[in-house]
Amino acid sequence: MENRAPVPLSNIYFERYAYPKRFIKHPIKSDCFLSVVIPAYKEPDIVASLQSLYDCQQTRFPVEIIIVLNYSEKDSDAVNIQTEQSAACLHDYIEANQAEWINTYIIKAYDLPKKQAGVGLARKIGMDEAAYRFNKIDQDGIIVCFDADSKCTTNYLIEIESQFLKAANILGASIHYEHPLQNEHGELNLPIIQYELHLRYYIQALAYTNYPFAFHTIGSSMAVRSSTYQKQGGMNTRKAGEDFYFLHKIIPLGGFINITNATVIPSPRESNRVPFGTGKAISAHNSKEKLLGYTYDFMIFKIIKSFFEQADSENFLDDIPNQIKAFLKENNLAEELEKIKKQSKNQAHFIDRFYQWFNGFKVLKCVHFLRDNFYPDQPIQESCYQLFQQHQALKAIETPTESLGQLIVLRNYERSL
Repeated sequence: MENRAPVPLSNIYFERYAYPKRFIKHPIKSDCFLSVVIPAYKEPDIVASLQSLYDCQQTRFPVEIIIVLNYSEKDSDAVNIQTEQSAACLHDYIEANQAEWINTYIIKAYDLPKKQAGVGLARKIGMDEAAYRFNKIDQDGIIVCFDADSKCTTNYLIEIESQFLKAANILGASIHYEHPLQNEHGELNLPIIQYELHLRYYIQALAYTNYPFAFHTIGSSMAVRSSTYQKQGGMNTRKAGEDFYFLHKIIPLGGFINITNATVIPSPRESNRVPFGTGKAISAHNSKEKLLGYTYDFMIFKIIKSFFEQADSENFLDDIPNQIKAFLKENNLAEELEKIKKQSKNQAHFIDRFYQWFNGFKVLKCVHFLRDNFYPDQPIQESCYQLFQQHQALKAIETPTESLGQLIVLRNYERSL
């Protein structure tokens, strides 16, 4: 059932949390439903990403694209000049490729404060602008995040639109992604295969533990309802990992889905613009700073699964694995957990509060603690093989032993969810 009724929204978010400046003067179309936000820093080929969106099948309702060209006050003249060249190129391209159903706007977010400047702030500027514009037409539209070096399948926009039109209680989504598996010479790109395999292994290993919030948190492939974005305080201004921290405020609310019929194609290139992520991982591998091909020992997830299973026990705090007890003690979390247990009205209430408390940040922190203190990283093929043997749905599939085959199996499996 479609939800197209206007949704009145207050300006509390913009009074308290939003980036103070508004950039786009052109009015938004009264029935616009999707706004695609693209942060762009030192991106010479952004036109190719924009073309990928323009090649999409036409949606039922109008779409806006907001490109946030940005640099900080500490950036060099060369970066400033390159950004202005990108702006001019984009302007010419947009003028030559106008379409009735899609409008594209450029935000020039220049000389941003050096302490905040980065992808988080750039994303926030664009997403705040999108939310503000939806508020102007009393529309609870969808803010879609894309990257300036990504591409997408032609059904990308209509699939996002279709999924969010189904029900008003769908608050956010993770969109299926697949890196190119070959390099520019047509050869298999083993580093990106291993990197993506690590990402999918982590999510499916969490799913194996029955953790309820096991979703990908990739900045180039996520979407959120405008009202939800505002109620949760908007995007953070982290220089990296902004997507992980943002989505783990949204996912526990419920109504979070996987959109698997469309695909985002992130760039496999190396980059040192952010402290971690795809580009940094590839760069660190190529420089031999940190080689890809290793991931978390599967034993870590067996222990976490045991921890979760003990949540139903009357002697929960006594029965949990010793390694988890060490983690809770190290991070001063044992008292918090005991307090939640005592204050819960019943077991169902405790379980709900427990998973709200043991959120995505604590899970990742726990995984890293167990890795650093008990179970060092293992070859990724070995960890994946163990996952395939234990995961309820994956163990029915013939288990590949090499990384490409494992990645293809996990891609196909996640696409089927």
